[in-house]
Amino acid sequence: MSKLSPLVAIWISCVCTAINVVISKMATPYVTSALFLLGACFSACVFLSFHLGKSGWKRILAPDVRWKGLGMGTFGTALTMTVFMIALNYTTPVNSAVDNQFEIIYSLILSAIILKERPTVKQIGGSLFILLGVILIVLKGGYTQAKGDFLILGSLWMFQVSHIFAKKLPAGLTAPQIAAARAFYAMPALIILLIALYFIQGPFLFVGNATLWGTLLGSAVINYVAGNILWYHAIRNMDLSKATAIILCYPVFTFILSVAIGQDTLSMYKIVGMALAVGGAYMVTSSAKKQQGANA
Repeated sequence: MSKLSPLVAIWISCVCTAINVVISKMATPYVTSALFLLGACFSACVFLSFHLGKSGWKRILAPDVRWKGLGMGTFGTALTMTVFMIALNYTTPVNSAVDNQFEIIYSLILSAIILKERPTVKQIGGSLFILLGVILIVLKGGYTQAKGDFLILGSLWMFQVSHIFAKKLPAGLTAPQIAAARAFYAMPALIILLIALYFIQGPFLFVGNATLWGTLLGSAVINYVAGNILWYHAIRNMDLSKATAIILCYPVFTFILSVAIGQDTLSMYKIVGMALAVGGAYMVTSSAKKQQGANA
């Protein structure tokens, strides 16, 4: 891993993110979302155990990691990804990927409120492009898809909370340790969520067929192991704004994959909406990079 170029790592992570969206959509008819995520996180921890060993897990369970890990796993995986998978019952992988670009706007708003950072003209312009792209996707998707889109848009702020906890993790943690911590510390919240859902909704949905088992293992290995390890390896060895700009290109790969396997259809409004949202996200992140350079 240490020999892998951060640039190569972030592009592979980008593809992993795109594949996971498609995989998650395939699983939704067969399993309760929180149950799927619990299985994926548990499987990821099993796979990562072969690499971490006892010393690695001892470090992850240490007091200086524990509470920050719980915050990262709860808000970055358990809650947000549960909502995300529920939303995929109504909307398409392409819509969901474009909706996720709205997280950039949450980031600017929170930075302005908490850090008193004033957005630049370029950042405001990029945010407007994102907003236009998302509005185009939502309005053209119809009422049913709009329900899923709004579920995603309403939950993206939790990713920003997760990032705050992740930034507070000890500097000495390796990328595999952070990936394992995120998966492991997501499980308590998922278990509590499942208990609550059982008493509210009754028995869980679980159809144990080849599609479900394949998507479960695929999500664990591709996203929660490989994707997260590569992401944390990249951001620890390259400029964060550059890494973010690249990872935000994943809707393009999601679009290609979902259309290729019949999950989505090719349409001009989706192409335009995706181009606006991804282009706007790139404008915001590239502007942030220039600001960092000016302040250095």
